[in-house]
Parts: sequence; structure tokens; C-alpha cells
Amino acid sequence: MSITLPSFISELLLVLGHRYLWKGGIEHNDISVTNLMYDKAKNDAGVLNDFDLANVRGCERPSGTERMGTMPFMALDLLTEDAWAGNVERLYRHDCESFAWVLLWICSRYDNGAEIKNPPFSQFITFDFLQCYEKKHTCGTEISKIKPTASYENYWLAPVRLIEEILIRRLVTELRKAKHEPTDDKVVWNVEDVLKKAGFNVVL
Repeated sequence: MSITLPSFISELLLVLGHRYLWKGGIEHNDISVTNLMYDKAKNDAGVLNDFDLANVRGCERPSGTERMGTMPFMALDLLTEDAWAGNVERLYRHDCESFAWVLLWICSRYDNGAEIKNPPFSQFITFDFLQCYEKKHTCGTEISKIKPTASYENYWLAPVRLIEEILIRRLVTELRKAKHEPTDDKVVWNVEDVLKKAGFNVVL
């Protein structure tokens, strides 16, 4: 069944199961709407599905365009020529960023479990990674003009704040022309801080 937002918040965006998998050396690499589910038999517990593109740390990594992920939800770092050429290392924060894009997608495009008519952010759906990068990189203005669906208006501040953080970080990185990679723990703490400021009581 398609994921409900409460289980997304409690089980997946807060990187509980996903975080433990990554620590154990299993990198999912394809966080997307269709790969996030919930189990009604277990109180709507979140389930991370489809490990076809996963990588086991220590094994040979795919290169270039192999196992890249689902484009509308991919991290901005992975929608670049360097990434497509296989020159960008897959990191934990890339999966975390994908969770944020998924959350934005759900809150703005789904109401009562169904996709609304003429949903926003359809421009993210493309086979051109550079075009997808540009549309996502410049979506901040669009986000400010969009209202969430009635089902998810109580959660809207979370994806807005998370995407703002992503776009600011990307801009700073481009301006400085240098990358300082945060530790995985710092990535988690930052997600926790953003969600707390958005009104969620979270403990990662």
C-alpha cells in the first residue's frame, strides 16, 4: 500500500530502519515514492521496499549511469555530469535528501491517497538529468507559491524547511567551489533540527 505521511515521518524520514541499514553496510540508493510503503498489520509501520539498486559496502560499486535511482527524488549532487560519469561517491546524505524530495512530492501532489489533477513539480519527471537538476535547483520560488493538499497541510512546513536547507547548502557549495562533507551523524542531527523547528517532536 502507498505510504501514509505519519508513518513516513515516524519510520522513514527519521531514518530509523534506513539509518541502521546504512550503518550495516547496505546502501539503498533509490528512495522514491513507490519504494516507501506501510504495513497495516503492524500499526502502519513504515517499510522501505525494493533493494534492486542497493549496494553492499565493500563490494565493487557500479559506475556511470548504472543504479542511479529515480530521477525526481535523486539528490542534486547526483544530477550532474560528474555523477553521470561515475565521479561522485554515493553518500548517506544523498539518500536523506531523497527522503526530503519524496516528502515534498507527497504533501503537494496527493490527497486522500490519490494524486490530484495537474499536480505541481511534474517538471521533475524527465529523462534529462541536467534538466531535472535545473528544475529542482530553482524550485524554491515555486515552493513558496504552492499550498499543500488538505490531507497534508499539517506536515507542509517539514518538506519546505528541508528543501530550503538542501538548496542553501548546494548554493554555498557552488559559491565556495569546495566541499566539506558532514559526517553521517551530523546529517541526521541536521534533519532532526529542521524537523523540530517545523514543529515535530523527533528523536533520531
